[in-house]
Amino acid sequence: MRASSSGIRACGLLLVACSFLFAGGGAPGEFLNYAIAPRSLGMGKAFTAIADDVQACYFNPAGLYQLNAQEVLMAHSQLYGARLEYVGWALPTRSAGTFGVSLLNFGSEGIDARTPENTRQGSYFFMENAFVAAYAYNPWQSLGFGGSLKLISKNLAVYSGVGLGADVSALVTLPRPFSFGLVLQNLIQPSLTLHDSAERYPRNLRAGAAVRLLDDRVRLGADIVVTDFASSSRRSFSPHGGIEFEVLPDVLIPRVGLDANEVSLGLGVHQQWGKMALGADYAFLLHYQSDYTLAPTHKVGVFLTFAGYRVWIDAQPAVFRPTPEDKQNLLWMDVRLVTRADVKRWQILIKNRYGEVVRTFAGWDEPPQRMTWDGLDDVGRLVADGHYYYDIVVVDQRGRPLKFSGSLTDIRTSGPKGRLEIRPQQ
Repeated sequence: MRASSSGIRACGLLLVACSFLFAGGGAPGEFLNYAIAPRSLGMGKAFTAIADDVQACYFNPAGLYQLNAQEVLMAHSQLYGARLEYVGWALPTRSAGTFGVSLLNFGSEGIDARTPENTRQGSYFFMENAFVAAYAYNPWQSLGFGGSLKLISKNLAVYSGVGLGADVSALVTLPRPFSFGLVLQNLIQPSLTLHDSAERYPRNLRAGAAVRLLDDRVRLGADIVVTDFASSSRRSFSPHGGIEFEVLPDVLIPRVGLDANEVSLGLGVHQQWGKMALGADYAFLLHYQSDYTLAPTHKVGVFLTFAGYRVWIDAQPAVFRPTPEDKQNLLWMDVRLVTRADVKRWQILIKNRYGEVVRTFAGWDEPPQRMTWDGLDDVGRLVADGHYYYDIVVVDQRGRPLKFSGSLTDIRTSGPKGRLEIRPQQ
């Protein structure tokens, strides 16, 4: 038994080094209060008030109501002598809210176990797993509530334990463009016992604020995490801040973040095809709190969104030559729409390459499945040659918006260039 105890002590030393990353200084369950994917890590772990992807299961379950499509996310994080793996899935429904599940694995293998005489006694492993089932519902357009149940398992050498916990949260997206999130972690505190050693996860409070600028192309977030806030003697505070900005909308997204331990840099590359989107994210973390003694770490992740609720336009022809005198020569716009509830109102804006609105269509109830454009602006003038884009917004009866921007058509009214030859009269 002496060898096993020494092995546990050796494992404990490794965990102390790894817990240097965590805001709570290695408090029980800190792997649930860190971050799990490159996007949030690249933003300094400030994600409570953003929470607009499947990571909401982890940061703020209430944010799941913002999802309009199913999403799968897989991520790997390199730590110091350990690693953190994550896989999550979110499913929005028409009227029953949004469901999400996540699986986390934090651990390390091949840890030396030694006796007090420093004799090697094989190797041990440490592993902590969490299965999280989350749910979100928004009774109003700008307010969502959420909660999650967590099944925790912990293995250390030959010992293991299981515990159950729960979180509750809220997300408010008013006044625009601001949003605010609040999470009470471990309202039901997981309690685990390994051999004769018991531990209870502390109650933590996570609060966040975010602002979205430039038509949602820039997102700034700030979080404050109060660890063990119910205890005045062990309470600690951890600030987080970050920003992401779309250099190419929905395609190339750099990120920068800062917290009490690390400076982070990140990059996301996304591509969308119809109802499906695929992307990869990367984060690079510099541990300045250790005076950079700890080596930089790398985080990678991939995600897939598919099906769900969205709206877009398919337009034909790709090159349009409008002729105002010919009322049969039109651009055909087919509106593709899948909503959670009946449509209340809609709007389509046609823009030139400078972002100026040249034509507006709007109405109540559902938009027509097929619409036309004659190439004229809102005052009846023929628009200039060039490439044109569209923005479409559909709002359902519960005030939930669906938005999409895309390429519409090329307008070319001038004919091919030629040469005019003038000959003098004979």
